This record gives sequence, structure tokens and C-alpha cells, in this order.
Amino acid sequence: MKKLSFILFSICLIFASCSSDNEESAEETSKRLDKMYNEIIELSLINSQTCTNPEEWGFELLSSSGCGTNRGYILYSKKADKAKLDAKINEYIKTKSEYVTKWNVLGDCAPTNAPTSINCVDGKAKLVFQNPL
Repeated sequence: MKKLSFILFSICLIFASCSSDNEESAEETSKRLDKMYNEIIELSLINSQTCTNPEEWGFELLSSSGCGTNRGYILYSKKADKAKLDAKINEYIKTKSEYVTKWNVLGDCAPTNAPTSINCVDGKAKLVFQNPL
């Protein structure tokens, strides 16, 4: 009986010590972020719509730094499915924030100006930024 108890205890100990590591590595999360970014670009229609009228375009904050400053904006055609685009952007921002926190990624804390308008240049939408003071 003692042998059976020892064997059962040993088996339980082995199963308890084996952990299933389902967490993503930094590289896997980075690749997932790249994939999400490409999906955002596709949803934004930036590469498939010609810019002839800046009023047909908008921009959204794509990311912020860990310091509370805005870091990036993305253009989108107003013909894009805004609900899907916003959902993907929110997922991207959340995942990026978790990635930065989990892997202690250092970012640029220099503040950037928000875009002031959009211009069409050679058929492409371009963000216009106010010159720094």
C-alpha cells in the first residue's frame, strides 16, 4: 500500500510540476502586432483608394507612448468600415500596451503634434502637421 501511495504521489508531483506555457514570447507578440497593423492598413483603404479630395479622408490615433504622449496616427478613407477599423485599432493599442508593459520595452517619450489637416499629394493622402514652435 505504501508503494502505491508513493507512486501516486510521484505521478501527481510530476503532473503538477509540468506547466503548460501558453504565453506568447516577445517575438510572437511582435509578429501578432505586425499582423494587426497590416490588417489596420487594409481596413483603412489607404493603399486601395486614390486621394482626390482631402475631405474624404480622416485620421485616428494609432498608438501612444508609455509616457502619455501621442506617438502615431493613421489615415483612413471615409469609405472604410469605421466600426471594424476602430475595433482593430483598439485591439492593437491594447495589445501594444500589454506588450510594452510585459516586456519592458522602452519608447520615445518626446511629444508629437497632432495632425492639423490632410492633403492629397500625387493621389495619396498625407497628414499635415503644424511646425513646432
